[in-house]
Amino acid sequence: MDESPLNHRHIAISTPVVQDWIQKSLEIKLQEEFQEGVPAEDIICSEFYVTQFQDDSYVLWKATNILRINCTLNLTIDELNTNKLLLDINEGERFIILRKGTHILTLSNVFSISIQKQKGEMYKGNCSIQLNYLLPASEIDFLHEPVCHVVKEEIKCTEVSSVKNRKSREVQIDDKIIMLKNVHILIEGCIEVKLKKQNGIFSSTYLYFDEVLSVWLCLSENSKVECELASSHCECFVFKKQQKRNYSFFAIVSICLNVMAIEDAVICINSKGLQSRDEI
Repeated sequence: MDESPLNHRHIAISTPVVQDWIQKSLEIKLQEEFQEGVPAEDIICSEFYVTQFQDDSYVLWKATNILRINCTLNLTIDELNTNKLLLDINEGERFIILRKGTHILTLSNVFSISIQKQKGEMYKGNCSIQLNYLLPASEIDFLHEPVCHVVKEEIKCTEVSSVKNRKSREVQIDDKIIMLKNVHILIEGCIEVKLKKQNGIFSSTYLYFDEVLSVWLCLSENSKVECELASSHCECFVFKKQQKRNYSFFAIVSICLNVMAIEDAVICINSKGLQSRDEI
């Protein structure tokens, strides 16, 4: 049976197209006070391999200088010679059944986490524990200047202006008259601050910020506004106020954003004339 040639056919591809793109810089000043402690976060990662000849339980984490904390445990059991294990929370206060695979648990009021060991059991795996707690002010080394940086993954942009009520103005660019629209964008993000403890270990805390940005872009009602972090710089200070028990964080955050107007477009490609061949 003869096949008709595949002539005059089109391929349609939907793809986002950048209509306009500018860089916008802004400086944000943050200040936060605390008395008894600073909200802090530590992440502990470890790999473990417990043979059947070991008798003791395997301790994943145990508090040393803090009481009870909240944490998120990401635990993976890769190898196991029994059908289940017991996760011991707070030295026998409660137990959670573990099986081979990955377990993500959110725990509160915790001071120790271990895997209970029964005679003859063997297991192998890895874990990460995100600890959230209040770092006492007495444990912070205030002589060491904190180190901070903008967390790129946390930068979010949301247009807060009404699409129908955007202000307009005409400008001349390269001998062309261009219509620009005024857009207001909510910029949200955070900085990670690393504080040095008296024991020399660093602990992280996070300061969150938001700012409304006003820009002029060439865009239509169907366009969406996106932004990405181009560059950033952060300076952070922590000090004790005179005649007060309060401590203060003070941070100066400078960021440069790529602000883009993006619209979905359909691109059509004409195909060449094709003819089927005889089967071999």
